[in-house]
Amino acid sequence: MANVEILFLLVAAILMPLPYITEAAEHVVGGASGWIIPLDNPSLYSSFAATTTFRVNDTLVFKFKTGVHNVVTLSQKHFESCNVSDAMESFNTSPAIITLNRTGEFYFACAFPSHCSLGQKLSINVIAGGSSSLTPSEAPSPPPPHSRAPTLFAVTVPVLLMAVATNLLFHSN
Repeated sequence: MANVEILFLLVAAILMPLPYITEAAEHVVGGASGWIIPLDNPSLYSSFAATTTFRVNDTLVFKFKTGVHNVVTLSQKHFESCNVSDAMESFNTSPAIITLNRTGEFYFACAFPSHCSLGQKLSINVIAGGSSSLTPSEAPSPPPPHSRAPTLFAVTVPVLLMAVATNLLFHSN
């Protein structure tokens, strides 16, 4: 009987963290419009940022016409003044996929002349893990194939550990 109690405790300890394992969300910047100069909708990117929860390991997908737009990451100071000449990173090919790898503020803009000052810029705040929320305007898209690996690993390891524990507990003399 003691073996059954030990097995129960082992299974409970292994399965406890599973509800906290989440997959990263993919956010398409600008939704169906993509990464454009938002002349018809000046609040396109600020509304997107205000209605979306961004978490560490989520990805931003910037879809734009290569050669007409790009994406640069900026400091807050350069973002506010649209000084795109001091970019930290530059993404010139669409789609630009950027993983949000830390908490805090991120600042993006298009570095083509006047695009930032015409509203093609985005600032977001990234918070720690958990599930991301989708805005009503975002159509759910399947996660990229590589994002399924952490979940597969998180499920496979506990199952293997349970099999080993069962073998040890019930087949030992």
